[in-house]
Amino acid sequence: MNRATERDRAMADAVREHQIAAGPDWQAGRHQPRDPEAEITTPSLDEMAAAPGATQTKYCVTYNRVGRHGGRDGSKPPAPLTVWALTADGLAEHIHKDVRPYLSSPHIEVVVDLEAMRGQIFAGMNNGGTFTLEAIQVAEGGDA
Repeated sequence: MNRATERDRAMADAVREHQIAAGPDWQAGRHQPRDPEAEITTPSLDEMAAAPGATQTKYCVTYNRVGRHGGRDGSKPPAPLTVWALTADGLAEHIHKDVRPYLSSPHIEVVVDLEAMRGQIFAGMNNGGTFTLEAIQVAEGGDA
């Protein structure tokens, strides 16, 4: 038996032991939604530093469907997300964090189109869902 095969077998054994130790509920709580009343109040410091002089806008993100557990086959989509953001990329990061529990793919990409006020979620090579945006409030000094 070569070293690669031994290493692979040892890794598989370690994973199996971890799954047995964790029990059948090792993913319990994975699809727990956030508090629908929770609001992310400000953009992150990194986002603010990357866009000096940008106007903060409060968005309401309404999900049509997210993954297999949020709005598909009669299940309810995640609750709308209310969040402040400066840029489309910053808004996409907030949405990515919010939808992560609903998607099983480790490769998630969120695309935000602020002109069309909608977006799409990609999970690997698959359609992970869609959402619409509504600008609720613009910070003082900005244009509506």
